[in-house]
Amino acid sequence: MFKLKYAPHIGSFTHSAGKDPIDQINYMADLGFKALEDSGFVSPLVQFNSTRMGIGMCSQTPEMLNKIGETLAKRGMEMGTFVLTPTKWPPIELVTSGKPEYLEEFLTKCKSGVEVAKRINAKFVTITLDCFDRSLPIEMQTAHAIDALKKASDIFEPIGVTMAIETLADHHELFLRTSAQAYMLCKAVNRDACKILFDMYHLQKNEGRLIYHIDMVWDEIGYFQVGDEPGRCEPGTGEINYKNIFKHIYQKSKASQKDFILGMEHFNSIDGIEGEQALLEAYKQADNF
Repeated sequence: MFKLKYAPHIGSFTHSAGKDPIDQINYMADLGFKALEDSGFVSPLVQFNSTRMGIGMCSQTPEMLNKIGETLAKRGMEMGTFVLTPTKWPPIELVTSGKPEYLEEFLTKCKSGVEVAKRINAKFVTITLDCFDRSLPIEMQTAHAIDALKKASDIFEPIGVTMAIETLADHHELFLRTSAQAYMLCKAVNRDACKILFDMYHLQKNEGRLIYHIDMVWDEIGYFQVGDEPGRCEPGTGEINYKNIFKHIYQKSKASQKDFILGMEHFNSIDGIEGEQALLEAYKQADNF
């Protein structure tokens, strides 16, 4: 049905398919989606509800994770990225400070995702680099981030999982903000397990010129995420011309023999079944190039 591999999350079609995650995955497969992602997490540290973008794979039982992995395999769907549960909230200078105890905490968090990835056959995990350490020069913070990502690559590379390092726009203290900065980090780490998560919602807010920046950092992009701006809802609800961007990604992928998942990391602009129908229609239109 679709030219590209768009990945909804558990919750994208709750009103149409019911609350059971397995029923929702089967419903997505019936609609023609070829991938799933999960950007939710459940943590007593976090006061807001992050499960609007997924159920939080790291908080699921091994039995549920196995069922999700088996269902995806049976329906010919890929597992996109999932998010590790935060160990600190609000975020702190976990990787930029260079403090050994913080680095160990970051790496322990990475290790916690290994069994989850194996059970759901995930090939990507979202990694955020948290906040600036304002007591240090930016060059030192960058060096610490590179060191942390190299050590984390040692954790994920043996199981075939790529860290998708995410550029963020949620707060001015978050360290990783631009595609060029992410490109520099990936080049310095120089591992297949470390690639850019090109989140088009965040990057539209931080830098704009999305097609220009996609071309500039293309060889280090591992994963895309979708969300219109303003509002962080489905394509067609904001200012981003997703039909042109999807066409560009499709053509460039074919030319370079690359294959990407495009995670639908956004909300539905309308509640209920009507909103889920509008979501599906939005992707049909944006994919019609």
